[in-house]
Amino acid sequence: MKNTIAKYLIEFIVIITGISLSFYVEKLNETNYKENLKNQSLGRILKNIEVDTKDFKFNLDANKKSIYSTEWLAERNDELQLYSRDSVGYHLNRAIFFNTILVDNQEEYRGLQNSGLIELIDNENLVTNLQEKYVRHEFFKKIEDFILKKMSLFEDFSSKNLRYNSYRTDEIGMSNDRIFIGRKNIPYNIIESLKDKRTYHNFYTFQIKERLEADKILVDQIKKEINRK
Repeated sequence: MKNTIAKYLIEFIVIITGISLSFYVEKLNETNYKENLKNQSLGRILKNIEVDTKDFKFNLDANKKSIYSTEWLAERNDELQLYSRDSVGYHLNRAIFFNTILVDNQEEYRGLQNSGLIELIDNENLVTNLQEKYVRHEFFKKIEDFILKKMSLFEDFSSKNLRYNSYRTDEIGMSNDRIFIGRKNIPYNIIESLKDKRTYHNFYTFQIKERLEADKILVDQIKKEINRK
């Protein structure tokens, strides 16, 4: 009787152990699967940041050109007759029309967020920085929208005072060959409106520079998260 009880007890322990191991392996496989999915999403976000960086640098360059040309016009407006109409048209065109639109890809981040995989990220600072990045992107778009609305204030003036010499573009692909055909000097209300627009370009470029530095840190954090044991 004792041998029979011992036999069944051993069999019972073996069965329970087998079931427990099966559940453990299944859970381990599921965890590894989710971990791989999380890392794949982070890897795609790294690729998106590379694209964002190129876009930010382009936007930074275009906005800086607009700022420079606005300052060029404001400083010389009382003596524009000393400069060629080509030069005035060149800077007026850049001051008015060199504006940007941020096109970003948030699909991977939203997928990471909505799937719950973001909870698997070990570094809480990384989670916070990812969230802050895409909130900031939306802020950039609002600044750009505001600048574009400011640009619309110059539509009537530009159509009457600027004429294309050609459709030549500069090194960043922006059209830059227009001649000024209006009366010199530029009306002061236009100059003041350009200065007002410039303040938003300045604010935007400052924000973009900060984002570029923050993205460098974010890239390091993502790489460490993907490669952690």
